Amino acid sequence: MNRTQTLDRIRNSLFRNSIPTFEPRFKDILKYGDDLVGEYIRFQEGNRAKVVCSCLQDLETDIANELTSIGSQKVLYTLDLPCEIGTFNKIKTIAYDRTVEAFKNELFEIDTAVIRAVCGVANLGIIGIVSSSKSPRLASLITPNCVILLKKDTIVPNLFEGVKALKASIGDNALPANMLFIAGPSRTADIELQTVFGVHGPQNVTVILY
Repeated sequence: MNRTQTLDRIRNSLFRNSIPTFEPRFKDILKYGDDLVGEYIRFQEGNRAKVVCSCLQDLETDIANELTSIGSQKVLYTLDLPCEIGTFNKIKTIAYDRTVEAFKNELFEIDTAVIRAVCGVANLGIIGIVSSSKSPRLASLITPNCVILLKKDTIVPNLFEGVKALKASIGDNALPANMLFIAGPSRTADIELQTVFGVHGPQNVTVILY
């Protein structure tokens, strides 16, 4: 049997023996109040992230204020943000519109990244993002500080709904190539059980709700 015959048999086998599919089933036994945003804020702050409440009209101003508060000098921003990232006073802004190889020499000198979250998960205090050409995965990992923009009406009650939101963000009910759930500043206690921040990602995380 040659290669062509083998591949033809594999293709034809799917018609004779279809692969069954099942809808995922999940029953959330937890009870939630009416204030998902308040619950999200409480748990997100418990995960050591700073939460700033804003609105779409004030978003650009509040981003500028937070960057000033952090002491940012070089800011990397993704291309899917809901507002313009302008030229701030004494802060250099860099669009993530190139490959890593194209600006790798300056990449490690950037102190802050601004990215957009797809959703927030209220009962865990985490945000979910999907890697894409407009929002590469490295943006949330490479800088010491990370500012995350989260729309209030994208906050969902639990992780199951969060995964559904991430899948829906790319369409076709498919899993994205890369999904990230971020609780707050990166931390580990692997060595002598001493908690250290910033080992695998940002030392400081700010979530701006709008």
